[in-house]
Amino acid sequence: MINLLIYYIKKVMLLVNKKNKANEIYPYRFHLFQELIQIYGESYFKDKRFLEIGPKDGDDTQRLMSLEPSKYFLFDLPDKSTENEKWKDNLDSNQELIIKNFLYLSQEEYDNLGFFDLIYFTGVLYHNPEQLRFIKKLYDKLNNGGILVLESATVRNYFYRNKNLVQIWYPDTYRDTTTMSHLPSKKAIKSWLQMVGFEKIYDSKCYDKENYNVRDLRYACIAEKQSSDKVETYYKKQIEDSDYFIGGST
Repeated sequence: MINLLIYYIKKVMLLVNKKNKANEIYPYRFHLFQELIQIYGESYFKDKRFLEIGPKDGDDTQRLMSLEPSKYFLFDLPDKSTENEKWKDNLDSNQELIIKNFLYLSQEEYDNLGFFDLIYFTGVLYHNPEQLRFIKKLYDKLNNGGILVLESATVRNYFYRNKNLVQIWYPDTYRDTTTMSHLPSKKAIKSWLQMVGFEKIYDSKCYDKENYNVRDLRYACIAEKQSSDKVETYYKKQIEDSDYFIGGST
């Protein structure tokens, strides 16, 4: 309730002072991109390889193209075709839109993609029950120094928000969707990121400027893969040099 009140106060302030206003349906996406540039600068990504999972309306795609990548792969699902049709004809020659589920690529398809310096993964995680596995596959696709930008819905229940858990909606899925069966808490997402190897994680404040009303219901972060990262393993106390990497089962 307090966050909603703050949200309306901020909306009034933005009407008075239009500076840094996103002017789009999901303003937090604009502010998340701005945070990325504030942290790393535009030159960090120039002539680098990009991967975007779930471009949907193409708004983030347009922002990312301003960074002048050398190669840019985009993955979306067939049910997003209506939205994709509005912008896909404007793709540049170094962009490739692939209508497939990234998590269900064959091993050959996955390997042939190569590695990336920036992976944009917003509004997708909570639509898949294999969330740890998804994050691991993305981590493995990053070059050292590569960046993962992640944004997701989180648990709705007030009493669960600050706990490290995943709320399972099954067989009655959340809002009667066919995709939302697992809603993680913010701590759960961050735990998964750390399990797969990320040690450098920046918690985004992208909701604070124009979407204060959802700051308790969503989580966004910017995570960097480093050569010094340590991937967690199962059975490390029982088996010396265990190679059962968390999220990496075949």
